[in-house]
Amino acid sequence: MVLILRKCWEDGSSSRGFVYGQVGDTVTAPLWHPKPECGNGLHGLKQANGEWGLLQGDDWLVIEADDGDIVDIDNEKCKFRTGKILYRGDKEGLHQYASVMATDSRPAYEWAINIGDRKIMIDRVTDSKWAFYWAKYIGDRKIMRERVTDSEYAFNWAMSFGDIKIMRDRITKPRWAYQWARDIGDKEIMIDRVTDSEHAYFWARDIGDKEIMIDRVTESQWAYFWAWKFGDKKIMRDRVTESQWAYQWAIDIGDRKIMRERITELKWIAAFNKLPS
Repeated sequence: MVLILRKCWEDGSSSRGFVYGQVGDTVTAPLWHPKPECGNGLHGLKQANGEWGLLQGDDWLVIEADDGDIVDIDNEKCKFRTGKILYRGDKEGLHQYASVMATDSRPAYEWAINIGDRKIMIDRVTDSKWAFYWAKYIGDRKIMRERVTDSEYAFNWAMSFGDIKIMRDRITKPRWAYQWARDIGDKEIMIDRVTDSEHAYFWARDIGDKEIMIDRVTESQWAYFWAWKFGDKKIMRDRVTESQWAYQWAIDIGDRKIMRERITELKWIAAFNKLPS
C-alpha cells in the first residue's frame, strides 16, 4: 500500500470539485483512466514526493491506495483510482507519517519548512539545490555545505555565505565559472573552465581576454554576436552555419552571397528571399 498526500478545502472539495470525506471513508474517482496525464482520476503526491506547489486547500489529507491503482504523472504528482482516507486535519497530525513520507530532497525540504520534523528530514536532503535552500532558510550550514557540489549552488553558496575557498573548486560548469570570475574574482583560475561559445563570448564582453576567448567561440549564434560586437568578421564568418544566424548575418553584417548558401531551412529561405535587393 502507498500513502498519498494532498489537501482539500474546508468543505472537503478539491479544485476540480470532487468532495473528499472524513477519516475511514473510501474515495473513488468518478472517471478513471490509467493514462499518465491529468484528469480521469484523483490526484496527489505519492509518499509526499512531487510538486508541493500543487497542494492547495485548508485540510491535509493522507490517503492509502493500492500501488496498482496509482499512476505517476511527470514526476510532479500521481493520480489514483480509489483509496481510503487515513488522516484529515491540520499539519500537526502529519508528524506521525514523517518516517515514511517525503523521501526525496525537495519534498523533504518542503516537509521541513511546512510541517517540521527537521531531524528526520535533514538526512534526506542530498541534492545541491535543496541543501542550499535548507542552509539559507532553515540553517545547519555545516551539514549542508558538504552536500552542495553542483556549480550553480556552489556559486550561490559563495555569494550568500562565503566559504569561497571551499566552493571555488566545485565550480566546473562554464556559466558559473564566468559568473564567479565576474562577481567574485579568481579570473586566472576560472578562465580555463569557460569552454563553451556562449560564456566565452560573455567573458570577452564583460571581462576581456578576447585573444583567448575568440578560439572558443565556435557556435553560429555566438560567432554572429562576436562579429556584431567586436568585429573579426573574416574569422567568425566561417563559423556561422545555422540558417537563422546566417540569415541574421546577412541582414546585419552582409556577405549575402556567402550566407545564402548556408540557409537551408524553409522558414529562413523564405525570409531571406523577402529581403530587399
